[in-house]
Amino acid sequence: MSAGGAGGALGRRRTSRRTEYFTYATGLLTDAQGELISFAIPLWGIMLGLGPLEIGILISAKAVLPAFFAIHGGSLMDRFGTRAVLVILGSACTLLPPFFAAATWFPALLVLQMLLGMVLSLTWMGSQALVVYVGRDDPAMVGRFAFCARIGVMIAPLVAGALWDFTAPWVVFALTGLTGAGFWIAVSALPPAELGEGREGRGESKPDARPPFRIADIMPRLSDYIGAIGLLAIPTVTFVIVVSSIRLSTGTLQTSFYLVYLKEIGLQATMIGGFMTITQMSAAVGTLLAARLTRVVPPVWAFLVLVFISVFLIYSTPLYGNVLVLLAAVIAVRGCAQGASQPIMYGILSRAVGPEIQATAIGLRSTGNRVAALILPVMMGAIAEIWGLNATFFVTGGMLLVILAVLGAWIAVHHPEIAKQ
Repeated sequence: MSAGGAGGALGRRRTSRRTEYFTYATGLLTDAQGELISFAIPLWGIMLGLGPLEIGILISAKAVLPAFFAIHGGSLMDRFGTRAVLVILGSACTLLPPFFAAATWFPALLVLQMLLGMVLSLTWMGSQALVVYVGRDDPAMVGRFAFCARIGVMIAPLVAGALWDFTAPWVVFALTGLTGAGFWIAVSALPPAELGEGREGRGESKPDARPPFRIADIMPRLSDYIGAIGLLAIPTVTFVIVVSSIRLSTGTLQTSFYLVYLKEIGLQATMIGGFMTITQMSAAVGTLLAARLTRVVPPVWAFLVLVFISVFLIYSTPLYGNVLVLLAAVIAVRGCAQGASQPIMYGILSRAVGPEIQATAIGLRSTGNRVAALILPVMMGAIAEIWGLNATFFVTGGMLLVILAVLGAWIAVHHPEIAKQ
């Protein structure tokens, strides 16, 4: 499997505790950083006086570059090593966030969102590729990784909300940069040899041959894209990418117009952060329940039903008005379903493709996710401008539930073998 392009390592020795723990740390920190910036941007937009459509465009901007370069990023990780690529990306994670505090001009915010969105998308891809590699012989490790990632996104919004209310926006952006620095430290601490990458100049031989890096390698290759898109010929891959994109839409809504909705019913940033934390606490529990669920329900159907539940609950938010207890209960159940679907999704995709193209497959899935993240916020912002905020929940949610139902029927009728995998 290739987390970092270290293929053909099925018979390797068990990775060290150091590698295991720092792999968990990469997931925790990159997810926490993404949550921090996602929490801050809608509130920053409101503070700057932006309208719903502008906020929607701003939120979508983070998906523009990943939509085009996620496959290329995955190919680079397969070719040169995930750790090597992530060390470079970690530097960008550290340097970019503080600039948001000075960006009060909409076009400047747009550019920053595009750049940081690409970096965070690739670091999350790389973290997933790492754990799929180091945990290939230990599925429980993947579950623990997902749990640790949830811890990061559980703490981040609560801290960000309190800082937003009691300090200043620049403090939140500075903390986001510090979290990126932590990610860089965690990646740098990973032993390259255990990831199949090796080190030169220290008396250590490389476990696998790697091509020399050239400047031309920075540019995307058409062959990489053709090869990645060719994976869609595998029905299971197509299924995972479509459902994964819809699954991501619930997170996109929760870090955009769901925050705006909570703000409109009178909640302060600290309370909004508390709602986000409830979601992530439940999601963390859900990740630990996934393995038990798949013992009684085929993974494909479990994944589909969990995403259906998650979509229904988050997009039905206006039905619950401003009843905080009900809103909290609904978002908790939604979080549990969302969390349980994550390791199941990883498992389905990793079994569907060969070990040498895992990062590429993750890049393809990330591309689908980013295309959805690019389109949906703008569409929801336009609906909110025309028909109001509540309409954007109902119209978008109804459309996504129909797609999931059609996809389930497609599997049952045309590809029943997928459900048996």
